[in-house]
Amino acid sequence: MAGKLNSKPRASIHPEVLKGLISKCDGMRADMDEARGELGAAIKDAEETHGVHRKAFKLVLSLKRMEGAARADFFRALDDYREKLDLNPQKDLFEEAEGDEAARRAQQTEAAAADRAAENSKALKGGIKQKQPAGVH
Repeated sequence: MAGKLNSKPRASIHPEVLKGLISKCDGMRADMDEARGELGAAIKDAEETHGVHRKAFKLVLSLKRMEGAARADFFRALDDYREKLDLNPQKDLFEEAEGDEAARRAQQTEAAAADRAAENSKALKGGIKQKQPAGVH
């Protein structure tokens, strides 16, 4: 049987000191839980309001806290792993379609503006006619 190595008797803590320490720790834990809840609510609000990607945001927070050399090392490793596992992002299949739609809408707006300009020009060439007030014939 193995015996205890260098076991010294510990000084006994006074019960009131122990209770005070436990109370202090419980209070700090409650504060931490409240802060975590507020942090989670802030991220959820940003997710719903601004379209923040929750996991990406948490990763960015972590990266922001890293020192420059550690962050650069992380990115080198991440790029290496992505390359080896073929996890590089693919082009969005709908990205071009959205761009085409935006271009189509822009052309429609330009055409409508040109039509209005032509109508205005025609009206000016024909002269401006004053309308009669309502009820007068």
